[in-house]
Amino acid sequence: MKTKNEKTGALLKIRIILTFCSLILLSFLATAQDNDSVQTLLKSDSEFLQVWSPEIKINSIQGKIGTMIGGYTGTLINRSVLFGFAGAVNLSHPQVNYGYFGLIGQYIYNPNKLIHLNGQLIMAYGSTKDYEQQKSSLFDNFWNISGTHFYLMEPGVNLEINLRSNLTLCTGVSYRYVTGMNENAIALSETHVTNYEMSGINFNIGFKIYKKHKNKV
Repeated sequence: MKTKNEKTGALLKIRIILTFCSLILLSFLATAQDNDSVQTLLKSDSEFLQVWSPEIKINSIQGKIGTMIGGYTGTLINRSVLFGFAGAVNLSHPQVNYGYFGLIGQYIYNPNKLIHLNGQLIMAYGSTKDYEQQKSSLFDNFWNISGTHFYLMEPGVNLEINLRSNLTLCTGVSYRYVTGMNENAIALSETHVTNYEMSGINFNIGFKIYKKHKNKV
């Protein structure tokens, strides 16, 4: 028999897959063109950029402030739609150690303007585990996150400032929703952190670095 958490996790996985597929479909339809004799999902002169984006996230868990380091990488289409992979791991939270890895999608509005906005969604698989020993420096227990697993969905909005044609400053806010974690796991016997406590607001700042190249489709 499946437990309530397992059923919740399975339902969330289905919702995540459906949501991501819908985003892909809508993004492609938005870039479809009807000027050529043969209609295609992408224009023949579409621009593809490889993006790397290191970032720092600030959040609060169990009433204590912590930071995460991570980022994402992916393909940016016409500087407007990005699909890729995202991940992050705890750096400074004194009690709860966790990390995640998953998918990211972004839509950037008016990307050629100096200051513009983007909306994004991260859907990821994460893990958390109590510290093996008290944290005394930033990198103590850094990779000690292989404990109990959870699912993460994190929508957010970012303000972007073009510093150069291949470099953008990005800062924003997001909400991390966590579910599917076994709150009674031995790995959490000290913190007793819950799905509710792992969920919350994040503030982030980072950079987008672009590698230019064009593909004909």
